[in-house]
Amino acid sequence: MSRRYSNGFNDFYHSAEWKAVRLQVLERDSYLCQPCKRAGRITPAKTVDHIEPLRTNWSRRLDPNNLETICRQCHNAKHIERTQTRDKKRQRQDISRRDDVITFGRNPEVY
Repeated sequence: MSRRYSNGFNDFYHSAEWKAVRLQVLERDSYLCQPCKRAGRITPAKTVDHIEPLRTNWSRRLDPNNLETICRQCHNAKHIERTQTRDKKRQRQDISRRDDVITFGRNPEVY
Protein backbone atom coordinates (compact mmCIF):
# COMPACT_ATOMS: atom_id res chain seq x y z
CA MET A 1 0.00 0.00 0.00
CA SER A 2 1.25 3.44 -0.89
CA ARG A 3 2.15 5.82 1.91
CA ARG A 4 1.18 8.85 -0.13
CA TYR A 5 -2.18 9.20 1.62
CA SER A 6 -1.51 8.37 5.24
CA ASN A 7 -4.96 9.63 6.24
CA GLY A 8 -6.82 6.50 5.07
CA PHE A 9 -7.97 7.89 1.72
CA ASN A 10 -5.57 5.79 -0.38
CA ASP A 11 -8.26 3.40 -1.65
CA PHE A 12 -10.57 6.27 -2.55
CA TYR A 13 -7.96 8.12 -4.63
CA HIS A 14 -7.24 4.92 -6.59
CA SER A 15 -10.90 4.03 -7.22
CA ALA A 16 -12.47 4.02 -10.69
CA GLU A 17 -15.17 6.42 -9.45
CA TRP A 18 -12.61 9.03 -8.34
CA LYS A 19 -10.60 8.71 -11.56
CA ALA A 20 -13.75 9.23 -13.66
CA VAL A 21 -14.97 12.28 -11.70
CA ARG A 22 -11.45 13.73 -11.62
CA LEU A 23 -11.21 13.55 -15.42
CA GLN A 24 -14.68 15.09 -15.74
CA VAL A 25 -13.65 18.05 -13.53
CA LEU A 26 -10.34 18.56 -15.37
CA GLU A 27 -12.20 18.69 -18.69
CA ARG A 28 -14.92 20.97 -17.28
CA ASP A 29 -12.25 23.39 -16.05
CA SER A 30 -10.21 23.07 -19.28
CA TYR A 31 -7.20 21.93 -17.23
CA LEU A 32 -6.86 25.47 -15.83
CA CYS A 33 -6.32 26.40 -12.19
CA GLN A 34 -9.58 27.89 -10.95
CA PRO A 35 -8.12 29.99 -8.08
CA CYS A 36 -5.62 31.51 -10.55
CA LYS A 37 -8.42 32.10 -13.04
CA ARG A 38 -10.44 33.96 -10.39
CA ALA A 39 -7.33 36.11 -9.78
CA GLY A 40 -7.02 36.89 -13.50
CA ARG A 41 -4.18 34.46 -14.24
CA ILE A 42 -4.15 31.55 -16.69
CA THR A 43 -2.28 28.60 -15.20
CA PRO A 44 -2.37 25.00 -16.45
CA ALA A 45 -3.15 22.45 -13.75
CA LYS A 46 -3.59 18.70 -13.29
CA THR A 47 -4.68 18.46 -9.65
CA VAL A 48 -8.32 18.20 -8.62
CA ASP A 49 -8.98 19.50 -5.11
CA HIS A 50 -11.94 19.15 -2.77
CA ILE A 51 -13.34 22.57 -1.89
CA GLU A 52 -14.89 21.12 1.26
CA PRO A 53 -12.30 18.62 2.56
CA LEU A 54 -13.03 14.90 2.69
CA ARG A 55 -12.41 14.80 6.43
CA THR A 56 -15.15 17.42 6.85
CA ASN A 57 -17.81 15.94 4.54
CA TRP A 58 -17.18 12.47 3.13
CA SER A 59 -20.57 12.44 1.37
CA ARG A 60 -19.40 15.14 -1.09
CA ARG A 61 -16.27 13.23 -2.15
CA LEU A 62 -17.55 12.65 -5.72
CA ASP A 63 -19.65 15.81 -6.09
CA PRO A 64 -18.29 17.80 -9.08
CA ASN A 65 -19.62 20.98 -7.44
CA ASN A 66 -17.24 20.33 -4.54
CA LEU A 67 -14.24 19.84 -6.82
CA GLU A 68 -12.03 22.23 -8.75
CA THR A 69 -8.87 22.06 -10.80
CA ILE A 70 -5.96 23.65 -8.98
CA CYS A 71 -2.26 24.18 -9.75
CA ARG A 72 0.48 22.88 -7.47
CA GLN A 73 1.35 26.35 -6.16
CA CYS A 74 -2.26 27.15 -5.18
CA HIS A 75 -2.73 23.66 -3.73
CA ASN A 76 0.39 24.01 -1.57
CA ALA A 77 -0.74 27.47 -0.43
CA LYS A 78 -4.18 26.09 0.47
CA HIS A 79 -2.68 23.17 2.40
CA ILE A 80 0.18 25.06 4.01
CA GLU A 81 0.31 22.64 6.96
CA ARG A 82 1.54 19.86 4.65
CA THR A 83 4.12 22.10 3.01
CA GLN A 84 5.49 23.28 6.36
CA THR A 85 5.88 19.72 7.60
CA ARG A 86 7.64 18.69 4.41
CA ASP A 87 9.90 21.77 4.53
CA LYS A 88 10.88 21.07 8.15
CA LYS A 89 11.72 17.47 7.25
CA ARG A 90 13.85 18.65 4.31
CA GLN A 91 15.59 21.17 6.54
CA ARG A 92 16.44 18.44 9.08
CA GLN A 93 17.75 16.22 6.28
CA ASP A 94 19.89 19.05 4.92
CA ILE A 95 21.36 19.66 8.37
CA SER A 96 22.08 15.97 8.90
CA ARG A 97 24.08 15.87 5.65
CA ARG A 98 26.36 18.71 6.68
CA ASP A 99 29.68 17.66 8.15
CA ASP A 100 30.11 20.83 10.20
CA VAL A 101 26.97 20.17 12.27
CA ILE A 102 26.79 17.68 15.10
CA THR A 103 23.33 16.44 16.00
CA PHE A 104 22.57 14.91 19.37
CA GLY A 105 19.95 12.28 20.05
CA ARG A 106 18.49 10.98 23.26
CA ASN A 107 20.79 9.41 25.77
CA PRO A 108 19.90 5.69 25.78
CA GLU A 109 21.18 5.25 29.33
CA VAL A 110 18.56 4.92 32.03
CA TYR A 111 19.37 6.28 35.48
